Amino acid sequence: MNLAAVAALMSGLIAAGWQSSPLHPVPLPPVQDTNTERVERGEVQSPNGDSVRYRIRLLPIASFPDLPAPVGEQLNRRQCMIPQSFEAQAPENVIHGSFRTAGSDDWAALCSVNGSTTLYVFLGGQFDAPIALRSQPDTAWLGAEPGASIFGSGWGIAVRSAATLRASRQMHGAADFDHDGIEDARLERSATVRYWEDGKWLAISGWN
Repeated sequence: MNLAAVAALMSGLIAAGWQSSPLHPVPLPPVQDTNTERVERGEVQSPNGDSVRYRIRLLPIASFPDLPAPVGEQLNRRQCMIPQSFEAQAPENVIHGSFRTAGSDDWAALCSVNGSTTLYVFLGGQFDAPIALRSQPDTAWLGAEPGASIFGSGWGIAVRSAATLRASRQMHGAADFDHDGIEDARLERSATVRYWEDGKWLAISGWN
């Protein structure tokens, strides 16, 4: 079975995200201060109708010194800040892997601008032309540690190595992965693997 068929077979398995919009968001300035850490705060209505407070920590690009200068320039040009999940213990949601071919030098990052986050991919040799894989409101996926009264971002990205993908029980050996994928996850809920194959991005859902 090829990867496109696998993706089509599994695409319906991902869990639905929060559908509500912020009730009382703190207004964001037209031009963000992207040089210092800041926090996005407000309230949303949860699926069961409760009002939930949220607090999303946003880090400047300077918090990621390993980023190649051209990637950092593109993120800064877009006034990006990097949202941190409620589980974050260190700067996260900027990743480095081989997302196009085995051995390629590629990056991916979550970019929050004025309350909306986009997943960008920067392929090696094309850092000046980032690919926007998808976007959603910062409040679309919220989560918290058990007992927490304030929610945080539940969106996280990570590298899924070719070896991990090949060994996964979801695939059952149905596909021959030869480079990394991007895990695009709603933390502690579900994940989709974004995988570049034959000139397009496949979205393989149902991972956990």
